[in-house]
Amino acid sequence: MRIARPLLIAVALVAVGCGADVPAPTASPTPTLALQPLPANLSGIPGPTDVTALLVPHTPRGELEVGVSRNFTLGHCGLMSPVDVDGSLWDPVGGHNGAGGPLNEQQSGELINETPAVVELTDPNTMVMRTAGGAVITLTRHDGPRNYYLCD
Repeated sequence: MRIARPLLIAVALVAVGCGADVPAPTASPTPTLALQPLPANLSGIPGPTDVTALLVPHTPRGELEVGVSRNFTLGHCGLMSPVDVDGSLWDPVGGHNGAGGPLNEQQSGELINETPAVVELTDPNTMVMRTAGGAVITLTRHDGPRNYYLCD
């Protein structure tokens, strides 16, 4: 019985300590994971002999702020559709599966179809897109009009 009483006191002290206000951890920067090259069917960048249409951006400049996320839906043809945000068209330059590896089959499927995503400027000329399936795509701002594949 003598051991039980000190044990009960220790348990009570721990329980009281667990209920105390503990300051929230400070945010630490997320490590940057290496970009993987995108498969050819996802890059969305036509070659010089491909049949294309030249498009100009229509969105207003300044609609995004660095570090602020916004919902965005990829067009019918995924990354091969125009990504027209913040007054520019955007070029996909690489991505990963959310853990630094290549995109998986589900993520590739998302990126060839109309897909809801979240976009965020990481600097004035670089944007990151995240899909529900965990794909992380990095895009760079394209200066002026851009050619796109014809997609049905």
